[in-house]
Amino acid sequence: MPKKEPLTFAINWNACIHCGACVAVCPLEAGFISPFDTIAVGETCHIACMACEKICPVSAIIPQPAEASI
Repeated sequence: MPKKEPLTFAINWNACIHCGACVAVCPLEAGFISPFDTIAVGETCHIACMACEKICPVSAIIPQPAEASI
């Protein structure tokens, strides 16, 4: 199984209903939460399991390739 590339996430705030499902399903430590009770925005997710995107009832989570560290 190929290694998944790290991702960052953006949130479509016009669609997000702040249900907390993304946070509840996230296997990362509790610190991977935004001040708005969603998954962290702009932080690198190294496991990229996509559970948050799959569970979002309004498809508000937008995965993006993480920028390479320099």
